[in-house]
Amino acid sequence: MNAPAKPSTLPSKPDWGYRILLAVAAIVAAWLLLMPVCPPIIQSTMQRFHLRTPSFAWWAIQTPIPAMYNFKNTTEIRDLPPPGELEGLVDPLWLSPLDDNTTELGVLATRTINHYPTREFTFANGRVRYLQDESPRWLVIESHYRGESLQSTYALSRDDASVWHMELTEEPAE
Repeated sequence: MNAPAKPSTLPSKPDWGYRILLAVAAIVAAWLLLMPVCPPIIQSTMQRFHLRTPSFAWWAIQTPIPAMYNFKNTTEIRDLPPPGELEGLVDPLWLSPLDDNTTELGVLATRTINHYPTREFTFANGRVRYLQDESPRWLVIESHYRGESLQSTYALSRDDASVWHMELTEEPAE
C-alpha cells in the first residue's frame, strides 16, 4: 500500500511570475475603473490612440490596457489641408463652383473607428485606397469621451524613394 504523503520540509519559493501577473491585472483594472472619472487617464489614453504619448516607453506601458470601445474616434481623409490651414489660400468656389457644401472642402472620406484611429493608415488598406495617385493627403483624427477630446492632424506624403511618411502637423496641446 501507499505510504501517507509527508508534508514538504523544503522552504517554498515565491512565484514572482504569478505575483507580477496579478499586479499588472490589478493596475489595468484600476486604470479602467478610474477612466470615467479621471481626466488625466482619459487624456493619456487618447494620446496613446493618436500616437502622441510623450515617449515610446509610456505608450508601451499602456499596451496591456484594453483598447476596444473606449472613445468615439472619427477619422477624416483629406486631399487638401484642414480648413484652418486653407484660409486665404484656396477659394472654395474656384475648386468646386457647383458645390454648395464648402464645409467639407477636400474631404475624401470619414469613418468612425472603435480604437486606434491612426490605423486608418498605419495598419489598414487605407494606404492603398487613398494614396495610389501619390498626392499628399491629410489624416484628421478626433476622439471624444465624457467631455474630453483630442484632435490630431497628420500630413501623409511620399518621399523620393516612394516611401510614405506620416507626420504630425501640429504641436500637442499642453
